[in-house]
Amino acid sequence: MKNAFAGKVSYFILTFIFLIIIASFLFTGFDNFSMGTAQNVAAVDGTPITIKEYQTALNRQVEFFNQMMGGGGMTQKQMEDMGIKQSVLNGLIQQKLILNAADELGFVVSLDEIKNEIKSMPYFKTNNQFDVNLYRNMLQGNGYIPTQFEELVGNDLKQKKIDELFNTMIISENYIQDITKFKNNQVTVQGVKIGRQALAPLVSVTEQEIKDYLAKPENQKALESAYNDNLSKYNKPEEVKARHILIAGDDAKSLEKIKAIKAKVNTKNFADIAKKETEDPTGKENGGDLGWFSAGRMVPEFEQVAFGMKEGQISEPVKTQFGYHIIMVEGKKAADVQSLESVKTELAQIALQKTKAQDLDKLLKSTADQIQTALEKGDFATVEALAKKVDGQVYKNADVNQYDQNLIATNLSPTEADQIFKAAQGTILNFGNPGTIFLVKVLGKKTAPEKTAEQLKAEIASQNQLFSRKVREELIKTMNNKAKVVTNQSLL
Repeated sequence: MKNAFAGKVSYFILTFIFLIIIASFLFTGFDNFSMGTAQNVAAVDGTPITIKEYQTALNRQVEFFNQMMGGGGMTQKQMEDMGIKQSVLNGLIQQKLILNAADELGFVVSLDEIKNEIKSMPYFKTNNQFDVNLYRNMLQGNGYIPTQFEELVGNDLKQKKIDELFNTMIISENYIQDITKFKNNQVTVQGVKIGRQALAPLVSVTEQEIKDYLAKPENQKALESAYNDNLSKYNKPEEVKARHILIAGDDAKSLEKIKAIKAKVNTKNFADIAKKETEDPTGKENGGDLGWFSAGRMVPEFEQVAFGMKEGQISEPVKTQFGYHIIMVEGKKAADVQSLESVKTELAQIALQKTKAQDLDKLLKSTADQIQTALEKGDFATVEALAKKVDGQVYKNADVNQYDQNLIATNLSPTEADQIFKAAQGTILNFGNPGTIFLVKVLGKKTAPEKTAEQLKAEIASQNQLFSRKVREELIKTMNNKAKVVTNQSLL
């Protein structure tokens, strides 16, 4: 009886794994055999997207977000707000486009390739050997016949061949040498970039102007809209700042271990002990620091304890799906809800500031002049102070190389990069326009440490992946514009 029970359990596990395999194929859009007379969710140049593959892909995506949101079920409204259904359909359409392109380009997968792929799958092996009976039983148990599953695998292999085509690129030694030269050619700069509208909060508005604005009935809808657009600013939920120590597992041994840790922690040594004892990889780096979080960010069991504690308290062991935790609350912020009526004056001021075009233009020019003067004097502290007032982008001793032509997060145009590399030390370049302050001072040129050929190859390989991804996206976009895509929205 014991052996029979074990056999049933093993079969159940293998069947579950098999379902995951099938789901993964379906998620990438490889279920072309379920045509029959059933309705399809969509068709791409005549290739159907069946209800079965769409529903399977949707279920997997919903399950993914459920896990991300702490395990709670998603509502229909949440699914609609996040556009999950359309996102899943778009992903399946893209996969059909790629699969159709593979057929047009003559990509062929042989029967031997399909059989070898199936035989290599560990789920169909007994004692490390392919078991044909296990294979047939698992297919039969999940409602498939071998030819159907083989078609799934064949389409998956075809997809892999397309991916290999995108990712294949030969790198020559001359190319590596050129890249080395361009990457080593660097210029160090400092500067600032500020948008025109970012200066609006500095524009003066009188109390009378605000009163007049609030008195006009036609401005009430604009105020309501501005309030709703900034709900996160005016309606802040209760927040907790905490650290935790995690011991994974829910057995007696894990419980005893977390109890032993609880006996020796206090508010002063909690972070140090967390680095040594926690089984949360991130917690080992930051001492279990979770930062500030509001309700809905953590699993329910964890939140219930954390929000019920006082600042400076350390909890007893708390059991969740991840294991056992000890929680230390470092800070608490009460909910702060401000009504529309209480912030009307602030909203009116912001609205008026944005309408004062002439004042904004004058402020833009005067700010640019102040920054120019500060850069000429080498007073970068003043530049930083001015930028901080309006949340501007500051570039302090930033290096620009001739290959990437990026100034931190700013992509320079070829003309801008060329001016930087040609400019003499101390030159201040103005890349701004009527709507932006963008001033850059050249501090000097330098040669970066040379990298080995292997390091450069690794970097170039990474860039090739980005390039390949872009080519793939552009190809899909082009095919999508030309393809005939018919969708049955009533089935979504």
